[in-house]
Amino acid sequence: MFAAGFDRYLRGAFRALSREARAGMNLFYGKARCGTCHSGTFQTDQSFHAIALPQVGPGKGDNQDGYADGHDDFGRERVTGLPVDRFRFRTPALRNIALTAPYGHTGAYNTLEAIVRHYIDPANALRQYATDQAVLPARPDLDALDFVVQNDFGRVEAIAQANEALPVELSDREVRDLLAFLHALTDPAALDLRAEVPRKVPSGLPVWD
Repeated sequence: MFAAGFDRYLRGAFRALSREARAGMNLFYGKARCGTCHSGTFQTDQSFHAIALPQVGPGKGDNQDGYADGHDDFGRERVTGLPVDRFRFRTPALRNIALTAPYGHTGAYNTLEAIVRHYIDPANALRQYATDQAVLPARPDLDALDFVVQNDFGRVEAIAQANEALPVELSDREVRDLLAFLHALTDPAALDLRAEVPRKVPSGLPVWD
């Protein structure tokens, strides 16, 4: 029976994690402070936090002060109505995280390393975000809207000022170790899910085209 390396490690198979993954685990729950929010069985506190992620896409209809184009996304505030919740988004679970790119609530980062490096200094990572790293669907009707917020200094600065994640100093080696641990949260069985496809569904429609 397959299981993520981290699960096998917790069950006593201490060789299930490489030296790098073990170092990354210690960083995750220690110096890097990832475990503060990515906690519990699924590595999420199910809460909402502002971590200065880039705004990609046409927005959710919200407007920062001075704007009326609807390109902003206020996150949790859209539900609670509380300004303190502006730009807060739910902590994602990290199970099978190596298979779930792109990362961030808007998919702003296409690689696991890129999102990890964002956490080193979230506010400055937002300010320096290179829009060409976003992998977006071919939608010519939306091209002009994808980076309206991200290309506006005032709007970006408002997101940066709402950031709650403190910067952390991580070397390139420590980033690699963290990535090794994150890969150890992926179950090898999830790489091929063909056996999970049902032979039939209640609607009677064909499962395969």
